[in-house]
Amino acid sequence: MKTASFLAEIETRHAARHQEDRQRLLPTEISPISFSHNDYLGLSQHPVVIQAAQQALQKYGASARAARLLAGPCPEHEKLETALASWKETERALLFSSGYLTPLGVIPALVGSGDTILLERQAHACLFDGAKLANARLRVFSRQDPTSLKTILDSTRSLNPKGKILIVVESLHSMDGDIAPLREIVRLKSEAGAWLLLDEAHASGVCGPQGAGYAKEYGLTSSVDLQMGTLGKALGSSGGFVAAQSQIIDHLLNEARTFLFDTALAPAAAHAALSALSILRSKEGDQLRQTLHKNISHFRTAYPSPQEGAIQTVFCGSNSAATSASQYLLQHGLTVPAIRTPTVPSGAARLRLSLSACHTPQEIEKVTAALRSLPTS
Repeated sequence: MKTASFLAEIETRHAARHQEDRQRLLPTEISPISFSHNDYLGLSQHPVVIQAAQQALQKYGASARAARLLAGPCPEHEKLETALASWKETERALLFSSGYLTPLGVIPALVGSGDTILLERQAHACLFDGAKLANARLRVFSRQDPTSLKTILDSTRSLNPKGKILIVVESLHSMDGDIAPLREIVRLKSEAGAWLLLDEAHASGVCGPQGAGYAKEYGLTSSVDLQMGTLGKALGSSGGFVAAQSQIIDHLLNEARTFLFDTALAPAAAHAALSALSILRSKEGDQLRQTLHKNISHFRTAYPSPQEGAIQTVFCGSNSAATSASQYLLQHGLTVPAIRTPTVPSGAARLRLSLSACHTPQEIEKVTAALRSLPTS
């Protein structure tokens, strides 16, 4: 009996990736002008944030050393969770060691067999992975089409009247850069008796009062059941969190496996994020957001775009076209990543630009001029 070969399968898949121009390699060069990162306000390089991390390193060491329930109390974790809950206008918050691991723990702790997850069609991979781990029925909908969401909600409730329904949405989409119609989504989930897990990873720090995100900007914090976020983007550190009412957080503390069994967030990362959060909620944070939004307006004036936020996309179609465009920009001293399948659907490959408060007007002019001069074939 001939057994399957691991290496043969690896080689087959490697050849397919090359043929479809979706083979990934770690970057070997980066230009001085980068539009590739999500440090939207530049806080990872802020001297106060760096100093906070250094102080915590000296006091606690480089690691939390164990899962949170084993390692014992850490004031840095507790202070950050209190501050995050206040920022998000919830009773409590819970930290995870990464943004990716947050939904992998949260979603399966909330729903399971007999329940349904309604997930936007182009959701981030971590949301799909969390949904798959939950062993619930998974249905997808178009994020900009509340009518389709209502249809799916109605049919789900009709087919399974006793099951729980969890809607999972990104407020600011990580790849498309569009904003979800949150008011309509909240209204529909309330009518259906569903819960909403709102991923504010790319909105937190950038939008809303004190940068608290779109839920707060629209006055919906009390209507969103769980607000999820990351410390690794506008907060300039690393880690993830979820904010909700106390009873939900207590449940997750007991049943979210990526919290229970993973080594806790490093205290230095927590203290750095706490310092960044203090800046976000201050006048300096307001000024940084104003600068970011000026850069967004500058970009959209020079290179008209429907996206209103810091994530700007230039559609190229094929994987090869996106790769060529990215290489062209790199030759002009600009790092702009090509986003290809399977990250985005086939035929929807694109350039993805992340605008930052740290970009200068001259850098915005340089990248928009280069985009306008992209070869058409």
